[in-house]
Amino acid sequence: EGLYYVRRKLTSLQHAVLPLLEAVGKLYGGRVPQVCSGLQDYYRDVYDHLVRINQNINSQRDTVTTAIQVNVAMITFGETEVTKRLAAWGALIAVPTFIASVYGMNFVEMPELKWTFGYPMALGLMAAINAYLWIRFRKAGWL
Repeated sequence: EGLYYVRRKLTSLQHAVLPLLEAVGKLYGGRVPQVCSGLQDYYRDVYDHLVRINQNINSQRDTVTTAIQVNVAMITFGETEVTKRLAAWGALIAVPTFIASVYGMNFVEMPELKWTFGYPMALGLMAAINAYLWIRFRKAGWL
């Protein structure tokens, strides 16, 4: 919020300086001769100061804009980390859910249902796949 406040203040400063820059430029250029006689050096100095102020404002606005972009990038990076973790947990939950849903379909003709070790094998398959995923996600830094 502080960066946005500084950016607003710099914008309002620039809105104050730009009209002055134009007006003093006209006076410095001698377009108003009755006012400008003998004051050209003064108006040139004021014009130079206004140009430098305007350049400083632009430079500071660019710096603040860069800081805002870095802040947004850091927030996005944090959100990406959360998304990775959620995806990993979703995969760990989805695999056993899929296997259990296949075995819960009430088909009579599934050969695994008649095996003596069909049920323990399905549980073992769920555990093995989840263990594999857990190890892969840990190595990748997702968990």
